[in-house]
Amino acid sequence: MDNLFRSQTSRSKTLKNEAHSITLADRTIGYTLIRRNRKTVGLRINRDGLTVSVPSQATLSSIERVLHSKAAWVIKNLDAWKEKKIIQPQWCLDSTFWLLGDPYRLALSKSEKLQLVLQDNKTDQIQEITQQIASLTSCQIEKFVMTWYRKQAKAYMSERVALYADKLGVPLPKVRLSSARTRWGSCSSNGTVCLNWRLIQLPLSLVDYVVAHELSHLIEMNHSAAFWNIVESIYPDYRQAQTELKKLAD
Repeated sequence: MDNLFRSQTSRSKTLKNEAHSITLADRTIGYTLIRRNRKTVGLRINRDGLTVSVPSQATLSSIERVLHSKAAWVIKNLDAWKEKKIIQPQWCLDSTFWLLGDPYRLALSKSEKLQLVLQDNKTDQIQEITQQIASLTSCQIEKFVMTWYRKQAKAYMSERVALYADKLGVPLPKVRLSSARTRWGSCSSNGTVCLNWRLIQLPLSLVDYVVAHELSHLIEMNHSAAFWNIVESIYPDYRQAQTELKKLAD
């Protein structure tokens, strides 16, 4: 097992609230170490990453043994939070920008124009672009990525709205993009459908569920049994989609 778990934890005289890293199953995992007046080692994973709370006198070797034993749990939950972060992009060069569930990164085209490319594209050109665009500010990155997101959202969502309007046999509604923090979509009494631009970061199946849900309100402006029957008629797996969306909102 030792060859799979090579410790890369940095050593320091002051161990309180320090940044450390360790290799678990060939993955280097960063974590924040916090020493407290406690008796056990506690692991917490949230949007800030892995935090390890330990007794004040715990040795680094004992801490690493705990992390080794919990390697599968750590990796699984870090990956789960990675998925949750797709609706909260960070405006920096090494960020991942999600489109329909796929990871994209900033790059330069052959004509040296800024673009976003799939993160698994391993061409030499993609590997070499970081230095060329390192001077971009967070505001410039945000402006470029948001323009890209809204263009993609308008195109994909218009397509999906047309598809589900046809399935329901309703007139094509007016569609607006929303920046709401707590709602994926809404449908007004005048028939206007609002869809959160952040949806474009999610897998297409979840985009489809929200579109199907909101368009069903064009027939039933409530959440009655009749409404859910309409949703199910055009999106049979709506319960699973609901569960996935709730996980993202937690």
